Amino acid sequence: MPRAARRISVPLARHRVAESGNETKETPSPSTIKIAKTSIPPAALRYQTELANNAAAVKAAGLTGDSAILKQVTELIGRLQAGIVALETTAAKHVTEGVLAEAKQFCTSVLPAMLKVREAADSLEAIVEDDIWPLPTFQEILFIK
Repeated sequence: MPRAARRISVPLARHRVAESGNETKETPSPSTIKIAKTSIPPAALRYQTELANNAAAVKAAGLTGDSAILKQVTELIGRLQAGIVALETTAAKHVTEGVLAEAKQFCTSVLPAMLKVREAADSLEAIVEDDIWPLPTFQEILFIK
């Protein structure tokens, strides 16, 4: 299956954010932040370094290389890091006017911020080599024997 068709599988482990009587509200944002900070950047940065070393070696050999993938990976790492900061900022703002207000805030602010992080991670997953990528892909999860 082509790498472009693969998607990141972000565990949506729930984090309890508030309890009210018998109601518990949970959000996957802490898990998204943790994975996006601790798993994806090291792999992406390692791949970026490999690409940079390759570009330097090609240049040292007196050849002209294509650095488009290096530029793309660098841009995506920047988008991932910016998305993480935005998600942390957004997730830290708790609405205290009740469950409905908090749910609306989650849908209009937190979820879109999470999707920005996921978009950057999905794009990196499609580029970074399989042996470097730290997370199982959707296909790997479905077809593991």
